[in-house]
Amino acid sequence: MPNTPPTNGAAGERRVFYFGPFTLDVGQRCLFRRGTPVRVTSKALGLLHLLVCNAGACLSVDDIMAEVWDDREDVTDATLRQHILMLRHVLEDNLADRYIVTDYGRGYRFIGEVTERPPPFMASLVEQYCAAGAEFRAGASPAAMLASLNLYERALTIDSANAQALAGSALTHILIADFQYERPKDQLELAKAQAEAALRASPECAEALVVLSKVALDYSWDFANAHAFAQRAFALDPSDRIAAFMRAWIPLLSGNFDEARALFDALPEEVVSLNVIRTGHAITILFSGDYEQAAAELDAVCNRWPDYWFARTFLGLALLMLGNSSRALALFDEVRLSAYDPLVVRQMNARYFAEGYALYTRFRIGETAEAEKTLARLTRLEESEFVPAMCFALAELGRENRAAALRCIEIAGENRECWYTHLGVEPLVKELRLDPATLFANR
Repeated sequence: MPNTPPTNGAAGERRVFYFGPFTLDVGQRCLFRRGTPVRVTSKALGLLHLLVCNAGACLSVDDIMAEVWDDREDVTDATLRQHILMLRHVLEDNLADRYIVTDYGRGYRFIGEVTERPPPFMASLVEQYCAAGAEFRAGASPAAMLASLNLYERALTIDSANAQALAGSALTHILIADFQYERPKDQLELAKAQAEAALRASPECAEALVVLSKVALDYSWDFANAHAFAQRAFALDPSDRIAAFMRAWIPLLSGNFDEARALFDALPEEVVSLNVIRTGHAITILFSGDYEQAAAELDAVCNRWPDYWFARTFLGLALLMLGNSSRALALFDEVRLSAYDPLVVRQMNARYFAEGYALYTRFRIGETAEAEKTLARLTRLEESEFVPAMCFALAELGRENRAAALRCIEIAGENRECWYTHLGVEPLVKELRLDPATLFANR
C-alpha cells in the first residue's frame, strides 16, 4: 500500500513539497509555479499529493483509485488516465523535464526530485519577491500595500519560513494598521504572528523586532516591552527609520519629553535628517506644551517637504493650540482632502487625523453645519469601510460632549487605533483628565 498523505499534514504543521519550479502546499491545498498559483482540480491535486508522497515508488491503478476516489464515485481506468494527463499538462511534463512516468502493466510513478525545503535556485526568486514587496510598500497607498502583501505571500509560498518574507509581510500589515486602511486590531494580530515566526527563523531580524515594538505599543499597550524591542532593532540596524523613530516616540508617549528629545537628537546624521524624525522631534516639543517652538519646527519641516501630510497635520494642531484656528483649519482641510500622490515616497497617511482635528475645530469655532455635513459623510463611509473612532471622538470633544467622547475613545481602544496610545499626551483631550494607568490597562 502507498504512503497515505494526511489531508493537512500533521496537526499544526504546514507541510510543503518542492520539485522543479513547483511548490505543493498541502495545508492550503494549492500548487504554485515560481510562487504563482497554478489552477488544478481538487481530485488532480489529491492525486499529485499521493504521487509526491510516494516519489520513486510505482503505485498501482487500484491503490491510486482507492486512495483518491471515494467508493461511491463511479470511476474507471480512463478517469485516472485523464487526471494523469491533466497533471502532466499542468506540470509541463515532457521528455526533458519528466515528473510522472507510466510503468506499463503496473501503474504510475513520480520521478521528480522532491524535497521539503526550497531548493537553492529558488532563494533568488524569494529575494526578488521581497525586494518588489518592499518597493511597493514604500508607495504607501492602499493598492500599493495590497500589491506588497501579494508579493510577500508569493515569496512565502516558496519558503514559508523565510525571515525576510515573514518580516516584510508583517511590517506591511503594521503600516496598513498605522495608516488605518483596515481595522488595526486585525492587522496587528497578523503582524505579530508573522514577526514571531520571522524571529524563530532569524533571531536578529531587525524588521521583525520593529513590528513587535509596534504590536507591543498599539495592541498590548506594553510601553516597556515596546521600547525594549525598538532598542534591540535600532542596535541591530541604526539606519532603520522606523526603529529610530519608535526608540524616541515611545518615551514621548510616556510623557518623558526630555528623554525623547535627547534620543531624537542623538540619532546618526543620515537618520536625523529624515522627514519622519524631524517631525517626531517637533511633535515631542508640541506635546510637551511649547507650542511656539513646535510650530516653528513643524513649519520648517513643511517648507522642506511640502507634501508631507503627517507634519502638516501636526503643524495645524500646534497653530490650533496657539489660537490660530483659521490657519489650523486650512491645514487640516488641505490634508484631509488631499489625493494620493505616487511621487511622494514614504508618505505618512494622516488624513483621518486631519478629519478628526478639523471636526474638533469646526465645532469649537461655530462652523456646526459644515462639521455635521462631514460627520454624515463619515457615517455613510463607515457602512462600507473602516473609519477610525478617533474622528468621532474628536468631534464629540469639539461639541464638549464628554460622555459621547469617552464612548468613542473606548471604541478607538478596542480597534487598537494608534491615536489611542497618544491620549496620555494629546493636548486636545487633556480636559478629560484621562488616567494613563487606567487607559492602558489590558482588557
